[in-house]
Amino acid sequence: MSLRGGILVIMSGNLLLLFLLFFVGLVATTTSLMRAQRQSRELEAQRAKAIQAKVSQMRQETEEDVTTFGEALRDLDMEMVGKDISADGRKDWNMALDCYDRAKTLMAQDKSTRSIPLVTETLEEGRHAIACVQARANGEPIPEVRPPCFFDPAHGPSTTDVMYSPDGGVARKVPACAADAQRIQQGRSPWIRTVDVNGAQLPYWQAGPDYAPWVQGYYRRYESDPVISGLAVGGLGLVGLGLFSALFDDF
Repeated sequence: MSLRGGILVIMSGNLLLLFLLFFVGLVATTTSLMRAQRQSRELEAQRAKAIQAKVSQMRQETEEDVTTFGEALRDLDMEMVGKDISADGRKDWNMALDCYDRAKTLMAQDKSTRSIPLVTETLEEGRHAIACVQARANGEPIPEVRPPCFFDPAHGPSTTDVMYSPDGGVARKVPACAADAQRIQQGRSPWIRTVDVNGAQLPYWQAGPDYAPWVQGYYRRYESDPVISGLAVGGLGLVGLGLFSALFDDF
């Protein structure tokens, strides 16, 4: 073999080796990119699934509140049997019924969390309307507009403020319904609304920002109330009430 022929053979071998190395590198890079894209899609799917689970959970809590409000209206029907209902009482009653219909419509129209603050705000208004019907029928003063019971907004309007100290927290004033205020006065625990947080049942105010829309609807119009603003700004001791700070955010 001539010198020139030997050089050509060597060059051909080197080119083949370079091609093989390039091909192997290309395959490795492509495989790595495909793996990264697959992992990214899997992570995105997991995040979407987690978000949807949280949305479903918050909607379920809100739907339960709508159902509870409907039961309160049925109880009102039974309670008012045989009582003289004034024109103002009828007006309040119709308002409560309108609030119930509006809450159901809002839940049906939007499957996300955007409607939740509107729903809970509507329920809060309806609860006060029920209290007005009861007061008028019983010849009692019309109840003042007060924040919902802190321990569970579905309890309805608060009737007073009480000092409450959760486990590990400092005592603060919170609005309480008549039943919970009485329980605290008697040294018993109030009926606290709990929600599922990673498999554990915790007070709703420890549920984190996911429940901010739910809280906003119930308490937003009371953000200037000194008790509510105190919860929003100061939290509740070591337990924390960052959830209530969302009252100052826009819907």
